[in-house]
Amino acid sequence: MKIRARLRALLRARFHARFHAWSVNLLALLLMTAVAVPSNAQSLPNSVLQAMRNLNLPVQDVGVYVVPLGGGQPLLNVNADEALNPASTMKLLTTYAALSRLGADYRWKTRVYLRGELRDGVLNGDLIVQGGGDPKLVIEDLIEIIARMREAGLREIAGNLVLDDGVFALDDRSVEQIDGDSSQPYNVRPHGVLLNFKATKFVITPRVDSVDIVLDPPLADVSIDNEVRIARGRCRYGAGGLVIRDNGTDQKPVIKVSGTYSSECGEQNLFAAVLTHRQFAHAFFKAAWLAAGGAWSGKTRIERGAAQGASWFEWTSPRTLGEVVLDINKFSNNVMARQVLLQSTAVENQSSPTIEDARSFLHRWLGRNGLKFPELYVENGSGLSRNERISAEHLARLLIHMSRSAHADLLRESLPRVGMDGTMKSRLQAEPITGRAWIKTGSLNDVRAIAGYVDAASGKRYALVMLINGPRAERSAPAQDELLRWVYANG
Repeated sequence: MKIRARLRALLRARFHARFHAWSVNLLALLLMTAVAVPSNAQSLPNSVLQAMRNLNLPVQDVGVYVVPLGGGQPLLNVNADEALNPASTMKLLTTYAALSRLGADYRWKTRVYLRGELRDGVLNGDLIVQGGGDPKLVIEDLIEIIARMREAGLREIAGNLVLDDGVFALDDRSVEQIDGDSSQPYNVRPHGVLLNFKATKFVITPRVDSVDIVLDPPLADVSIDNEVRIARGRCRYGAGGLVIRDNGTDQKPVIKVSGTYSSECGEQNLFAAVLTHRQFAHAFFKAAWLAAGGAWSGKTRIERGAAQGASWFEWTSPRTLGEVVLDINKFSNNVMARQVLLQSTAVENQSSPTIEDARSFLHRWLGRNGLKFPELYVENGSGLSRNERISAEHLARLLIHMSRSAHADLLRESLPRVGMDGTMKSRLQAEPITGRAWIKTGSLNDVRAIAGYVDAASGKRYALVMLINGPRAERSAPAQDELLRWVYANG
């Protein structure tokens, strides 16, 4: 009996030991699962919450929506119905609508007209340039256009340069500035004859007691007021700290450059937007025309409707809309996005659109595609706005719709690839997710946003949106990155 009792006790002890071990393992597994996956779609993962706590970023400032493209319930849905400022992720709507309306192979046309007689190389009248709203007519294009005019026999313009900007019905207000700094290229306002983004490169070279300032491309009839002070010693003050402001008169523009520059910084560059559209077109065209051996001493004016009759020749952009969309989304170019939206509207309406027309076009396009976003507010389509609004869920629904369109691959590849290019080049490098996510970024004061696609380790592809609005938004990149990591690992 004693032997049997001891045997039963031994078996009981082993059973309890094994049960305890099994219980511990089960508890550990449950804890691991709780860390990896939120208890429901309404909760953020613990790793993301911890990153937000480290940043003092409140959950109520964040809208998140993550959903599989193949269908099914959202993986994450946190404040996703809140109307939030999306910053530059609004470009997703603009570029998708533009591709749908115009097609990826659409190209812009700029036409040149002669108002007067061309005899013996001299145009006794005005040269008229009718803008087609080209968002990227840059110096290389202008050099080619001028070469064609020279080959066609034009040597001297005895009259004026006339710009017909009637492709868009925009008013004559000065540059719209989201932050009051007209020298920032992101503040450039759209124009029917947009040349070189209305911007040039300031090449700063230190000398013994001063700096040399050269413009590339050069601008004719523009004076530089150089008030830059040289600082000795290590490179503490670079080109980024210089202040560039327009000065002078309408016909005699002056660009004032001021600030401090360290001599040990060597040569540095600074891109800046300068002058009015008319002033810039005059200076930009004249410098290139004279450099090509042409003669001209006239003025430049804007005259809508000036282009009449048959054009002298027509310039077709070497870039397609598909290539332009790549520039817009990879590098978040605001004025290009605004030009593209207006051009889409112009083709849709068969008339010169206002910005109000452009907003109406976007709402009509959404309606035709069965996308109802009642909270949506579009100001200019670039995201450079304090007023634009959309919810995280609806931005994700747009991403899903994009993924099923004829332009799905083009649109996805236009987004910055995580750890590889565009505005995501320096983030999440050399990690498992590197190259496995395509994410459009957005940035304004008190606003940060990411929106795009993630290919999870499971092989599933997800649409992901995270909108942050609040005073801590500018510090939110680590939380964004943690969300991307989590979706990749757990999606």
